[in-house]
Amino acid sequence: MLLVFLAAFAGIFGFFLQQGIRTNQQRLEERSAAAAQVVANNAFWIDQLAQQTLRRVDAAIGPQMRDQTRIDLVLEGLPAQAELYVVDQAGGTLFSSVDGADNVSIRDRDYFTQVRDGAPFAMSSLIVSRLTTEPIFVFSKRIERDGRFAGAAMLSFPVDVVRDFWAMLDFEDASTISLVRTDGMLIARFPPTEGPVDLSDLPLFQEYLPETPVGTYTSEASPLDGVARVVSYRLVEGTPIVALASISSQQTWNTFRNGIFAVFLIVSPIVLGLVAGSIWIVRLLYRDAAWGKALEQAIDANNLLFREIHHRVKNNLQSVQSLVALQEMPDGAKRDLRSRLAAMAAMHTHIYEFDSFDDIDAHDYVPSVVNEVVAAYGANLEVVYDIEHLRVDRDHATPLALLLSELVTNSIKYAFQDRAPGKIHVSIKAAGPGRADLVVSDNGVGLSTDGTTPGMGTRLLKGVVAQMSGTYTVTSDDGARFSANVALETSGHTAGI
Repeated sequence: MLLVFLAAFAGIFGFFLQQGIRTNQQRLEERSAAAAQVVANNAFWIDQLAQQTLRRVDAAIGPQMRDQTRIDLVLEGLPAQAELYVVDQAGGTLFSSVDGADNVSIRDRDYFTQVRDGAPFAMSSLIVSRLTTEPIFVFSKRIERDGRFAGAAMLSFPVDVVRDFWAMLDFEDASTISLVRTDGMLIARFPPTEGPVDLSDLPLFQEYLPETPVGTYTSEASPLDGVARVVSYRLVEGTPIVALASISSQQTWNTFRNGIFAVFLIVSPIVLGLVAGSIWIVRLLYRDAAWGKALEQAIDANNLLFREIHHRVKNNLQSVQSLVALQEMPDGAKRDLRSRLAAMAAMHTHIYEFDSFDDIDAHDYVPSVVNEVVAAYGANLEVVYDIEHLRVDRDHATPLALLLSELVTNSIKYAFQDRAPGKIHVSIKAAGPGRADLVVSDNGVGLSTDGTTPGMGTRLLKGVVAQMSGTYTVTSDDGARFSANVALETSGHTAGI
């Protein structure tokens, strides 16, 4: 029995561990994808602002490219961080919103040479301004007069403009956002870099971006600072810009590992106590050579010990519930975890109260589990039972408790938002040797049709039903209805007791 319990415990612990890892990774990916969308929207706004402003400048400077008055009108609508320049075909400054532009040359800058050579618009990567020595990026537009190249209009932004995007995302210090050209050259980043950076050799540009314009991947170490992050990227439509949002994963995984370690410390005494108790039982069984009264006394002691073990397991699970209540985690996740622990504790309570160390009667067991879940949520609703006297062996008692916990929890959380009074109906009927039909239904609002991604509860239902060698369906008719055919025994027993 000890080996069976340890195997069941290891299976449940491993299942929750795996689900926790998946849930944490999914949350990181969803958060980085949402942030990348915000960065992409702002990058699109900057690109459109630059193009529209440069078109207005082209029209405002007139045929001779000297109309100062109309350029001043264009400047009135620009953001405070932007600077405007107009140069002639040789790169000489005709107009600048910054003093001293006549003293520097931009003839070798790619944003000038590209429009000089025929491109209607161009965009630089991150460069250092020769006028202010600050890191900037520049948009430029080709100006033609009489069908020939006559000069260029340019609009520059400090790379610090992305700081505002980063601030609205409420990121941790180790998380970053970036704008990168499609050729891999960095345009802007926050926190900032020391200078221009070529990222074209990274998997983002070698593998991911050529395959799809939107995506998420995990970076074990950033090439700029070595920090592990979950990275989401979006190609900004109609522009040469790729928007990146990178969520630092170290803090999330450290918190998760600390939680697992804390649970391990809590449950280790339980497992050690079971091992010690089982050794004691074996020694009691074989201590006396006389099998008469000694064997009977050993059986009584065995039952007493198992009753004490289950009682202590129940008490330890309740202690875990109390510790969960003190942990910093979302209230919804906290209530869900306490509900699952309550269901498991109810199983051990039922065993030691009814001395059911081998098999359990579903007729008495199911209400005790469901009532604990309802009490854990403090829900005011009616539960109607229609439970036959069916045998549940010890290998299936815990999965059945977890399954009932998830189903009743879902009804409590989602079914009765706008309806009162709430009612849940639980039915278990024999369905052949060792199997039963389980139905849990409510008179709530029915199933959601908003297309949201299944959460941990849905994955847990699938896993537990599979563990019980079962199948299930979920329908919505005057409320939600869960129907499953599951095994209550390992094999070879009749359904009734």
